[in-house]
Amino acid sequence: MHISPPPPPPLLLPLEDTTLINHHHQNNSTHNLTHELLIASLAIQRASLLTKRVLQTLTSNNNNPPSPTTCPSTPVTGHPFFPSTTTCLNPSYDPSSRRLSIAKPDASPVTIADFASQALLISTIHHHFPSDTFIGEEDSSSLRHNPDLCSQVFDLVSTTYLSDPAAEALLGPRPGSIPEMLGLIDLGCGRGTRGKRCWSMDPIDGTSAFLKGEQYAVSLALLDGEGRELMGLLGCPNLGIGVVVGGGRIEEGEVDREGWGVMLSAVRGEGCALVRSMGQAGLNKVVKRINRRKGRQREIRTEELHFVDSRVSCATDSGMVEQLARRAGAGRTGERTEIYSSHMRYAAMVLGGREFVQVRFPKRPRGEAAPWCVWDHAGSQLIYTESGAGKVTDLEGRPIDFGTGRKLTNNWGLITADESVHGKMLELAGEVLKEAGR
Repeated sequence: MHISPPPPPPLLLPLEDTTLINHHHQNNSTHNLTHELLIASLAIQRASLLTKRVLQTLTSNNNNPPSPTTCPSTPVTGHPFFPSTTTCLNPSYDPSSRRLSIAKPDASPVTIADFASQALLISTIHHHFPSDTFIGEEDSSSLRHNPDLCSQVFDLVSTTYLSDPAAEALLGPRPGSIPEMLGLIDLGCGRGTRGKRCWSMDPIDGTSAFLKGEQYAVSLALLDGEGRELMGLLGCPNLGIGVVVGGGRIEEGEVDREGWGVMLSAVRGEGCALVRSMGQAGLNKVVKRINRRKGRQREIRTEELHFVDSRVSCATDSGMVEQLARRAGAGRTGERTEIYSSHMRYAAMVLGGREFVQVRFPKRPRGEAAPWCVWDHAGSQLIYTESGAGKVTDLEGRPIDFGTGRKLTNNWGLITADESVHGKMLELAGEVLKEAGR
């Protein structure tokens, strides 16, 4: 498979203009992560560009409108890009030998863009911070057993460049061979042990939605040796800048088909989240600083709540969320945001109003294996809390512990809500669990 590089961009942003690249560090900030933030931002932008290239090739060969995102364990019959089918990026390819995606053991899809995105992210971060460890969603085992798929991934990794030479040079060398690429991907198989800094990444969060041209994210988070979030970055390639600037709501099917999406970022202790549009060159100017701590005198009433959820989630009991909404008095409004990607749900919370809440009741009972992975939440929670949007705990009121390895084994469930209503949400969630015998 070969994908032609994108056309040259308009005016490039000089890389030396650090005021347009870095967060404004407050005097009380204890983490000077200027270099890490610059490198990670460029890495996220390049990985997002890679995914968008694949997506544009997909949509140019597919005239069918996107269908509703469905849990990967319940395949959609006849869907052209579902992993149960053999799909190629170009109609001239032989579908018996070339595939865009494969199914993991848990039936969830993984694409060539997932593998290539993780390879590029780790390549850059490992080059600049060789002592740091990694937690990533993908491993190379399926590529090692599929030479054709492997060569397609290497082609993507080898041909995706930022068009600003200075920015591209700063990212460092990319893998020069397939074995080197596979080794970089597998650096993401780390256990996330305490004591060392660790980068958590989800190269494409919401792959099923990505395959349908809906909302997805490229996430990257830096954790300290205690498992605390230091920095979070989120590339949202299908989210239009107009939604951010205009104060609109994120919708699954309303995507940015012309641009390259937006990036959200935050650094621990800085008290804000930044939003910038993404492009094909250096980093663009910040278009919005989010700090909701100002003017928060009024408390949010439960009947005002707007729930962010996914009815098709395989890990969350959405029926219990609906029960909670009714108990809160918000069920009668019928307003909610439905987003499949976990990280895009956090983005909806960050960009939404103070009344936006997210509650996740795990389908698995307490004591069973943790259903959620670190890379599905790390980074986005920091963006949410630093923006002043609210507070994040599990269903028992405990802070989320990202230092437990690859799974969130010290937590069960999730509540993301404005601080003025978070305690009430904990109380109502407890009532719903008690009624359900859980």
